[in-house]
Amino acid sequence: MRTPVYYSTTQDYDGAAFKSALHKVLEGVFKEYGSLEGKKVLLKPNLLFSRRPDDPAAVHPAVIEAVCRELLDAGAKSVTLLENPGTQHVKAVIKIMALEEKLEQLGVVYDDFTDYRELKLPEECRFRQLKLAREFENFDLVVDLAKAKTHAMMTLTLAVKNLFGLIDSADRLSWHLAVGSDFRRFADLLLDLYLTVKPGISIIDGIVGMEGNGPGSGTPVTSGFLAASTDALALDASVANLLGVPESELVLLQQAARRKLPFAYENHGELPEVSPYKRPDPPGLLNAWGVWLPPLFKKQLRNLAGSRPVLISSGCISCGRCVQVCPPQSLKLKKVKGRDLPVFDLDNCIRCYCCQEHCPRGTIEVRPQILNKLLSTFVKLFRR
Repeated sequence: MRTPVYYSTTQDYDGAAFKSALHKVLEGVFKEYGSLEGKKVLLKPNLLFSRRPDDPAAVHPAVIEAVCRELLDAGAKSVTLLENPGTQHVKAVIKIMALEEKLEQLGVVYDDFTDYRELKLPEECRFRQLKLAREFENFDLVVDLAKAKTHAMMTLTLAVKNLFGLIDSADRLSWHLAVGSDFRRFADLLLDLYLTVKPGISIIDGIVGMEGNGPGSGTPVTSGFLAASTDALALDASVANLLGVPESELVLLQQAARRKLPFAYENHGELPEVSPYKRPDPPGLLNAWGVWLPPLFKKQLRNLAGSRPVLISSGCISCGRCVQVCPPQSLKLKKVKGRDLPVFDLDNCIRCYCCQEHCPRGTIEVRPQILNKLLSTFVKLFRR
């Protein structure tokens, strides 16, 4: 059975064309989901952190406001916006987005996730317990509102990856440390979140997406679409294909297939023509630390042939955010030519790229080493 994925097109976030496009895509998914009458709705947008009102790293404020309005117009009793942007509070991000008055007029409450507790996961999950924001259990419907972006670790971050925000900031660092060196295990963690939270409606803001050095410091790219579905995994599969990323290069979908989790989809509505996103090298065998090699060679191969984070020192403002979020504490601020700059301990680096994700100036990039592409090609040929 194929899950319907609904699309509509618009080139910007202003005016009647945008509102019509959003209404069309939600009209289809609301019919698929069923009645929203009297339901308490949790809206979980991808806010990450915000540096300006229309920061392409976050869902656009116009989409947040319009989705809240559509949910209420469809009969929802209430809409509550909860998120954990990592290094900022939700109220600070909403203020930067100039959404305070608009959400308050709609009666939408917005705040941080705070009630983190150990949760026993469903039987089909790989991990047996997770400490999650339990607030999602207090709502009749979870709406997952994601951004179309590239991601240095997972290639793309879409609806399923957006659920990682239900894990506390400190615990996110622990999870990166525990599974960040094996992207397949990290994908399993995300799939377990998807199976546990079970968002009833998932929406992706792809009007202006992000390519290249995503998810926090990439290049804005106008893709001109909104997409929605009752299944986050099917939505991700459809949008990934639209953005030029096949299943074979997306670890999340590879792991879903191995676990026999269905993500077959059927597109409806108006699909845009989107040029393939410029993206980081896919997390292949070398980025997954060469698990096929003897242990003695893994560390050397990772440093010589794998991707690594690189500081563009000219744009660094020495804020120390990258140091704060580094799970294995592989970054230290040190004096370099009279300036406090982050210095990498690459031997200890687990290649989770949290530093790159949270850099407010986009001055950390992920770069493949010289041998990366040659050795990746060799491995592919060897395994045929």
